[in-house]
Amino acid sequence: MNRKEYLAKLSKLLQDLPEEEREEALDYYENYFDEAGPLREQEVIRELGSPETVAAMIRDSVRGNEGEGEYREDGYHNEKYEDSNPMMKKKRKGEGWHLKGDRNRNLILLVFILILAGGWLIPAALSLIFGVGGGILGLTGGVIGCFLAFGGGCIALLVAGTGTLVTGIIKLFYSLPQGLMWTGGGCLMIAVGLLLVMLWVWLIASILPRLIRWFIQVFRRIFGKGGDKI
Repeated sequence: MNRKEYLAKLSKLLQDLPEEEREEALDYYENYFDEAGPLREQEVIRELGSPETVAAMIRDSVRGNEGEGEYREDGYHNEKYEDSNPMMKKKRKGEGWHLKGDRNRNLILLVFILILAGGWLIPAALSLIFGVGGGILGLTGGVIGCFLAFGGGCIALLVAGTGTLVTGIIKLFYSLPQGLMWTGGGCLMIAVGLLLVMLWVWLIASILPRLIRWFIQVFRRIFGKGGDKI
C-alpha cells in the first residue's frame, strides 16, 4: 500500500464523520506524509498503523470516546487498538490536528530568529568592513600625500635657490657684498634642495613600494585572500 491508497481508504472509512472534521483529519495526515517525504512513505504507514485503526482513533477523538488510551513518547496506545500511532490528540474543536515536535513550527521559529539576528549583524559587519577598509585607504592616502608634499617642498626649494642665485649674480654688478650674500644663499638653497631631492627619490624607490605591499597584504587578509606577497 502506498500513500495514495492509504489516504483514499482512510477517507472512505471516515465518510460517516462531518465533512469539516473529515477534511481536517485528512489534511493532517497528508501534511504528515509531506513532512516525512517520499523516501519515508512506507515507514510512515507502518508508524500510523492500518487505515482502520487510524479511522477508529479519529472517530473516538471527534466523539470524545477515547477509552483508556494514553499518549507516550513512542505514540498513542489504547487497549482498543492493536497498532500505535504517533498522532497527538485532536484538541477541542477549532484548534485542529497537531503532531508532536512540529517541524514546520520549529523551522519558522529558526527563520524568525535568523531574520532578527541578521537585521543588526549584517549592517554591523558591513560597517566594520567598510570602516577598516576606509581607514586603511585613508592611511595609504596620507602616506602618499606626505611623499608628494615632501617632493613638492624639495622642488620649491630648488626653484627658490635658483631664483636667489640669479638675483645674487645680478646684484654683483651693483653691490659686491649684497651680490655675494645673495649668491651664497642661492647656492646653499640649491645644495640643500638637491640633497632633499636625492632623499625623496630614495624614499620613493625603497620605502614606498614596501608600504604599498604591506597595505595590499592587509587588504587581502581582511577579505580572505591569503595575504600572499606580490
